[in-house]
Amino acid sequence: MTLLDTKQHPDSIWTWSTSATKGRASLWVPYLSRVEKVKVGWLFVYNGGEFVANLSQVDTLLLYGASCDLPLAFLDALATQRVPMLLHRRNLPHPYVFVPANRTDDADVLTAQVIARQNQTKCAYVARTLIAARFANVMFKPPPGFYKRLAKQRSVDGVRSVEAMQSRRYWRMYFDFLGMSDDHRRAHNPVSAALDAGSFFMYGVLLRWMLLHKLSPAHGYLHVTTGYPSLVYDLMEPYRYIFEAAVARAVTSGAKDLTAACLHGIKVALDEKVYATSHHVDVRRKNLLHGAVLALRAWLLGDTKRLVWPQEGERQGGRLPKTGYALPGSVGFATKKKQA
Repeated sequence: MTLLDTKQHPDSIWTWSTSATKGRASLWVPYLSRVEKVKVGWLFVYNGGEFVANLSQVDTLLLYGASCDLPLAFLDALATQRVPMLLHRRNLPHPYVFVPANRTDDADVLTAQVIARQNQTKCAYVARTLIAARFANVMFKPPPGFYKRLAKQRSVDGVRSVEAMQSRRYWRMYFDFLGMSDDHRRAHNPVSAALDAGSFFMYGVLLRWMLLHKLSPAHGYLHVTTGYPSLVYDLMEPYRYIFEAAVARAVTSGAKDLTAACLHGIKVALDEKVYATSHHVDVRRKNLLHGAVLALRAWLLGDTKRLVWPQEGERQGGRLPKTGYALPGSVGFATKKKQA
């Protein structure tokens, strides 16, 4: 069996938090089938393997798609160590949350998130960086001057106005490429249904990491309404190109079921290795989504002065940006399995 140690598991079974949490790990376990007490901690058996963790090393526990009973002794141990536990499934809009008493050494990211949201200058800054990243890897690039106009905006409304103009242009080009009218984006048809399905798939992935790292999904900066998970759609902006490209490939390949082909394309794309220009490392594309949550968390907690969203691109040299967080799954961040 594998012991939980001080590094990232090669399969991203856990992610070590920033120094603000004093070395405790944020632990994600996919499809847990059994948990039981052993001499050196708790044995977690999941779909794909097993490992042992000492709960005193755990900052937050997220059980994704769990299908087992949880022993009362395990819940007591979580309470003793004051470890929050979340149970989540992709199609479950409201996860179950086990919340013990707060630790005095907790990094209060939620308060930092709300305070930043009340600051219009910071809101506009987050919104600008999101929209700049939104069009960095799309199929059709913005015209000259777009980024200069965006950089001048000092309000969320101003950012939205610039984004809306570019989005209209982008969707016209997108649907022209598919041989369709851009009316398809808002109308009920297989293409819009596939785009919506791709968005919902990405929503589930981002929500998982957001909950794990103690961010409120309902408090966004670009999307500001609190009646829905606005922050999830905020952090989706830089990565919409993934499912937009998957839908385009499905249409041009003549797929009969666009939604099924789109979801398959997303899964393939997320598992592909890309070069992260933000960290100068190779990672699987899925780790960019996890990194987006870590990027916001690092900025909110003051670990970095600039928001650096993880993005893919061509290999480049130069000075490594100060991001304030490590990118999960990157070369040098993973460790070999230890045998117990």
